[in-house]
Amino acid sequence: MAIIVNPFTALGVPDWIWDTFALLLTILFTVILIRIIRMLHKREIVPDYMTSKLFMMFFAPVFVICWLLFSGGFYSRYMVAALPGLFLFVYILVATDSIKGEEFKQTISPDGTSRGLMKAPLFYTLLMGFAALYLWYVPLDSIAAPIYSLFIPTALLIFGPLAGGSNFSNLINYRYGKHKFKVFTEKSIEGSLAMYLCSLLFTFGLLGIYWLLLGQVFNSFNIITLVVPVFIISGISTVVELLSPQNYEIIWIPVVAFFTIFIIHLIGFYPFFVVFPFRIPFVP
Repeated sequence: MAIIVNPFTALGVPDWIWDTFALLLTILFTVILIRIIRMLHKREIVPDYMTSKLFMMFFAPVFVICWLLFSGGFYSRYMVAALPGLFLFVYILVATDSIKGEEFKQTISPDGTSRGLMKAPLFYTLLMGFAALYLWYVPLDSIAAPIYSLFIPTALLIFGPLAGGSNFSNLINYRYGKHKFKVFTEKSIEGSLAMYLCSLLFTFGLLGIYWLLLGQVFNSFNIITLVVPVFIISGISTVVELLSPQNYEIIWIPVVAFFTIFIIHLIGFYPFFVVFPFRIPFVP
């Protein structure tokens, strides 16, 4: 059984009420993340070029960790997807100057502009919405009831390289990328090494948090069938990051990572659900 589900089920509290509370907590944690980055920037601890990278480095990990707050029922993933939906709405309002959001743009947009806000952050947030809807960590049975004894790690294997590896690689390339590749001059040996190591670190870190809270689930399968794919996905994502033009990594890394996971699932080495079967929204 999952440890964190609706704790008030015995009192008759519906899952959707608990999930609403969990969503508010998720929004709060995200706002705190933005505030921390903004504070570090104002104190000149974090320079301009790092704010957007730090946000995207930790936004998705905070997001998927907060999944554990939700009940895991059919409507949970739709409730979670409300957070990326909210950010998309705010992006549009700020980019069109419908609301004032200079600090928001300076923190999240790579170049501090409205145009930059509608590029990498926009796609990143769309991917988070897709993950919430189709890569949820608890599968459903034939009557749309959550199967807490099973676990889907696919989203963690994608966000590890994308959030941690790619963004940290860009920071290392900017500050310490001394040995540039001859063809891809914006990439470096130092950056690629950082990409691979941080992909592993973030992926295993996310899996470790889930393991602490879902230990009984992890004990039910062969851990090797999860560890080896992590190394494979991290390695392939590192190559993709190297070959991708600047600022296009955010597209190619999750796409290639997902299809790699799908392929190793087809050959039987990744015995986990890859993606939810398509269901009509809001119909159990």
